[in-house]
Amino acid sequence: MTTRTSLAKRDANTLASSDNSIDHTSVKRARTDRDEFDSDDVDDDALLAAALEAESAASSQPAPSSSQSVPPTSGANHSSPPASPAGKITTAIATPHTSMRQTTLLTPSKAAPAATPATPALPKVQPPADDSDPLWLERQTMSPSWFDILRPEMDKPYFATLKSFLAAQDRAGKTTYPPRELIYSWSRLVPSPRHVRVVVVGQDPYHGPDQACGLSFSVPKGVRTPPSLKNIYKELAAEYPSFHAPNHGCLEGWARQGVLLLNACLTVSAGAAASHHGKGWEGLTKHILKRIADEAAKSRAAKAASANAVATSTIATMFAKAQSNPKPESKPVQPVQGDAEEQCRGVVFLVWGAPAAKTLAEAGVNDKSPNVLILKSAHPSPLSAHRGFLGNGHFKKANDWLAQRYGPDGTINWSDL
Repeated sequence: MTTRTSLAKRDANTLASSDNSIDHTSVKRARTDRDEFDSDDVDDDALLAAALEAESAASSQPAPSSSQSVPPTSGANHSSPPASPAGKITTAIATPHTSMRQTTLLTPSKAAPAATPATPALPKVQPPADDSDPLWLERQTMSPSWFDILRPEMDKPYFATLKSFLAAQDRAGKTTYPPRELIYSWSRLVPSPRHVRVVVVGQDPYHGPDQACGLSFSVPKGVRTPPSLKNIYKELAAEYPSFHAPNHGCLEGWARQGVLLLNACLTVSAGAAASHHGKGWEGLTKHILKRIADEAAKSRAAKAASANAVATSTIATMFAKAQSNPKPESKPVQPVQGDAEEQCRGVVFLVWGAPAAKTLAEAGVNDKSPNVLILKSAHPSPLSAHRGFLGNGHFKKANDWLAQRYGPDGTINWSDL
């Protein structure tokens, strides 16, 4: 078992080490060297738990006061994001019954303001009308589309066992995070698999008061930004010089654009990192990851987009060899006739650290899965960020890949927070 002393030494060595060189030329698959979470002689779960404890301690205090006031929020309710700077791409997810829309801002003086996406209201959880219904919470707080899709999986015995465990925790007076109305926030902000463009695979909710919000790596506004998220902002600033880290850690702006921020385990006991691992959540979340990959694989629009990307790349190579014209602009693929409602043209999985990689592999999503891009690196925790996360180029690589399939208007505006 790794001791606190050894962890401290490992952390010191990690922070003192130089960054690994990253191959920025690969667009199809990227993998950095083994990191702090990948060592064979380290208990990954114990190391992750230690990192999460440090994260929780660092971010459990209120955010320091700033000259810029932070509007109060409650769950998914918050003020609309600021307008994007010139040249930024803003996207908005419509309701489950409409398609996703994108608007490109070319010049601030002539462009019309981007439409503000509808923010799902925080559900008001009512006591179950039928005490024998194990899915009463899911019926009230999960998006209708996700509920219908996941219903067969949630009817399995393992999920009933999980719900019994959570009910027993409540009866024993133990505090569970996030609050029950926020457990499925990810499903309301990204209302169906066809809306997913990027998946950020997390592991465990924050276990401090007021931190966990149902989105991996995210915390509500007004809560101090966790160290891992600070490193995520640092990497974004390196890839996009115009990116400025916000004074909060709320990532709902990404989720509204189709970034699914999904933890492998959706609940945790207060003050006890990884306390709900192995209770059943992993079965559901692995099913979700596989369903998203399957949605991309079967999509005719995704297949057409993939063929277009290959053709565009081939044409660009021919022109480069001839040293004549530059690479032609990528154009958005037109929807296949009869598939007007189909949105998925491919999905990017951002996988940081060995536990996240293990989760995705056990879900059956790998390099051979059609129409997906898997980008792996070290975890952004201070324990390993300097061993492969910082400098991985994931955010730009993801957008380059999405642009080939959705067109330039279909990328993620990482500044929209």
